Amino acid sequence: MLEHLNPQLQIAVCDDETMDRQQAETLTTDIMTAEGLSCALSGFDSATALLSAIQGGAQFHILLLDVMMEGPDGMELAAALRKLGDGTAIIFISSNREMALRDYEVSAARYLAKPFRTERLREALLYCYKTFCEKKEILLPTEKGQSKLAPSGIIYVESWERGSRLQLTSGPIETSVKISELAAMLPERSFTFCHRTILVNLAFIKHLRSCEIELAGILPVSKHRVSDLKKRLLEYMQG
Repeated sequence: MLEHLNPQLQIAVCDDETMDRQQAETLTTDIMTAEGLSCALSGFDSATALLSAIQGGAQFHILLLDVMMEGPDGMELAAALRKLGDGTAIIFISSNREMALRDYEVSAARYLAKPFRTERLREALLYCYKTFCEKKEILLPTEKGQSKLAPSGIIYVESWERGSRLQLTSGPIETSVKISELAAMLPERSFTFCHRTILVNLAFIKHLRSCEIELAGILPVSKHRVSDLKKRLLEYMQG
């Protein structure tokens, strides 16, 4: 059982099918209670209602979104949130299995096919908690001294003179730590090399093409790493 070190988690479930929404809410509450994690659930029957709540000031740690809904769907809502700079953890739920391949476009954490199994939902929720909510940081020497950095805020790392240059969501920073040493410090499941001198956070990949990937900018991909990168990206999305 995880230690309850963080404040109450705010979780939103958005699904226009009442029974599916209620099932997701009940299972989520049961899972989080069993793990000793306090959470408050909010249910929404449309993407419009959830977006309106967020624009009105509501804040959530985790979103469970149905992909196929009347009006704006879950994918459109997720894209709108990312455009606003909202990095909230997203778990997609849908009966359309083909939509799983599009999850990387909006940096979703997981895709669960309906009807989803309790264990799959449990894994997805705890992954989101550990990756996006639980405070875990690494300590790196920088020009400012010993700096604490959250891996979830690192977009990519590149070799830089005698150390590494990290592109963070807050801007670039340099360290004397070599990229090979940084790779060992970061979560293996979330980071991979797209080039021998570039370590990328899979959560920030928007598009993957034959010789490059698009994050906040464009990064090259070594030809011999393309196949492995595609595999890693699908494994990351599917859990």
